[in-house]
Amino acid sequence: MRMTAASVLRRGAFCVALALACATAAPAARAQPDSVEMPPAEDDQPPVEVRPGGVSCGTLNARAMEASLVIRQHASALSVGIDPEVRAQGLVLLAYLDQWTGRLRSLIDLGEYADCLDDGEAETYRRALATATRVGNQAREELYRPVRAPQPQPQRNRRL
Repeated sequence: MRMTAASVLRRGAFCVALALACATAAPAARAQPDSVEMPPAEDDQPPVEVRPGGVSCGTLNARAMEASLVIRQHASALSVGIDPEVRAQGLVLLAYLDQWTGRLRSLIDLGEYADCLDDGEAETYRRALATATRVGNQAREELYRPVRAPQPQPQRNRRL
């Protein structure tokens, strides 16, 4: 009896698979060769709203978030101070901080013009700009301060 039930299940599964194959092949067979149909993947995609700035709001927000994260990383590295031995690396890091700060500032301006940023996002990005400005000014002060040569220690006369 088990063999009969298993064979019935196999036959049923085969019939269901055959019916599904025929059902999907039937609309393709009925389609005319001259007609062109849009693929269903394009129909399922959500519409992308492009604002007056020429870029979608999602892309604008993603790039602004990336810029704020990079600014926070550079500001964190610069906030601990710059040793005189690695002064050149500090200058490069400060230049990167300035570059990303300018990029974020322009993204905020574009986002406000295109009405892509809500108040919370704009405030988050402005805080990153304030941090970058504060840390950048502190790093400039350290970097552009004249470096003094180490003073030799005067030797004391020791009496034995």
